[in-house]
Amino acid sequence: MPKISKSSKKLQHKIQKKLKKLFVKSDNHDALMTRVDALEKEFGELRQMLEGGAKKAVPVPKKPAVKKPVARKATAPKANNNLQNIKGIGVVIEKKLHEYGVNSYEQIAAWSDKEVENFSQRLNFKGRIEREKWVEQAKGLVAN
Repeated sequence: MPKISKSSKKLQHKIQKKLKKLFVKSDNHDALMTRVDALEKEFGELRQMLEGGAKKAVPVPKKPAVKKPVARKATAPKANNNLQNIKGIGVVIEKKLHEYGVNSYEQIAAWSDKEVENFSQRLNFKGRIEREKWVEQAKGLVAN
């Protein structure tokens, strides 16, 4: 990383002064000044790390893992169980359902409200399964 010239440091100092003056005029002066001081301290620490040749990066906190709902056991697709016969299920959605182990009308007909919600989240279809009545359609197809 290139060293910062004296003129750049002077410019940074002028900018910081102007920012502080602007913050003085604001209503949340104390809170903003505390935040500016914290940022300046953090900036100074980072500069020291870079100038000192530190190779360790500050660890980034990990996002909490999202648990995926467990799918029911996969059954072999049946010839008469073309999931595209359910209004609202096309080729792409059928493929995704097969990946999650859903291969028959019986499985969709047996979905509980919780399973409907889980698959809505998996397929990124908030409320679509209920609106298009997949479960009711599957029950009708099973009855035939």
